[in-house]
Amino acid sequence: MKRFKNILFVLCNCTDETSPSLRRAIALAKINQADLTLLHVLPKHPLSSYSKKLGISNQEFKDKVEAHEEARLHRLFSSLEPDFGIRTELRFGKRYIETIHAVQSESFDLVIKEADADGWLSRYLGSDDMHLLRKCPCPVWLMKKDEKLDYRNIMAAVDFGTREDKANSDALNQSILDLACSLSLPDLARVHIVNVYDVPQSGFISLWVENPEKVEQEMAEDERRHRQYRMEALLEGLKSKMGEEAYHYLSLRPHVVPGIPDRDLPKMADTIKADLVVMGTVARTGIAGVIVGNTAEAVLSQLQCSVLAIKPEGFECPILK
Repeated sequence: MKRFKNILFVLCNCTDETSPSLRRAIALAKINQADLTLLHVLPKHPLSSYSKKLGISNQEFKDKVEAHEEARLHRLFSSLEPDFGIRTELRFGKRYIETIHAVQSESFDLVIKEADADGWLSRYLGSDDMHLLRKCPCPVWLMKKDEKLDYRNIMAAVDFGTREDKANSDALNQSILDLACSLSLPDLARVHIVNVYDVPQSGFISLWVENPEKVEQEMAEDERRHRQYRMEALLEGLKSKMGEEAYHYLSLRPHVVPGIPDRDLPKMADTIKADLVVMGTVARTGIAGVIVGNTAEAVLSQLQCSVLAIKPEGFECPILK
């Protein structure tokens, strides 16, 4: 099971000791006996033409802002009265860039942040949330503003990919399942392992066979058996890693569902009343780097619950400035 050692919580201006997302971050750090850092990022505000009018230099202004915000962080820290390792950090710059720089320099293994958008995930390219989902090298947990303090249902969205890419998809799926199971234990939540698949090539069968309906049915059944086999192998791998007794302590519900992933994964999340969806993202480079994989972005934009997104092994964060 995945255990976190060094957690970064990204503060927003409205975060206080009563914020559900902060309380869950503290609880997670306690359970994992992990260090917790509260990061507050302030934008750079050069005074330029207003400096003379205010009678203050840019550096003086920055010093005053820094002193004010450090006092606020100290008050927040003092109100938490934590009994484990916790510290605060103040940075200036773009929030997502400074967050990723902190992850890179201080080896955080989880970033937790309250989602910005009310809806809940903004799809605008400038969104800090989307930038973190695309570029942050460690798992990113985006929580709703009204985050529950206990979960009842967690959805682990697994993608078995192509048969030729089995090794890569297996590794990512195992990471997704490990995380979902670890987070389910404190609340005794159900873990729904969901794979939604389609058989797009079946629609072209009529171009070269005389009995397309029969062949399409055979293709669909073959794909269903393959997905079911992959699901069973995934669960067997988890059982082998955990041991049979610990495995049966979990509340696991596998779902192999025919459909269109970017349409039916969000529907499954609604159907099972998921409090959290754990899923993988595929970050791309070049022009395609503005998206997080076609299916992942389409799914993320429709979810109404919190999301924990992880990158595939070997992901390299793009250079940030």
